[in-house]
Amino acid sequence: MKFGMRTPSLKKSISARTTGRLNRAVKKAIIPGYGRKGMGILHPKKALYNQVYRRTTFSIFDLAKAASGNKRGSAGNSGCCLTILFCIAIASLTFII
Repeated sequence: MKFGMRTPSLKKSISARTTGRLNRAVKKAIIPGYGRKGMGILHPKKALYNQVYRRTTFSIFDLAKAASGNKRGSAGNSGCCLTILFCIAIASLTFII
């Protein structure tokens, strides 16, 4: 399980932003329960993994949101992210000295 900052991937970021509305509409028409909250009960192991992963990792964009002080749409663990980065910075300084 990963802990800390997620490695940014430009390819995955672009792919996530360009998934078309038509593609999602087709999946919603074919797959019952597609895109609905609470469908993790169908795959409980994957749902649990995703829930833990989402709470133990953060991205650069989460840090930018936390730094700007924007509370609307900010990540729930962004305060924890800043604390973790602060601890990492202190630890790296102690190794340098």
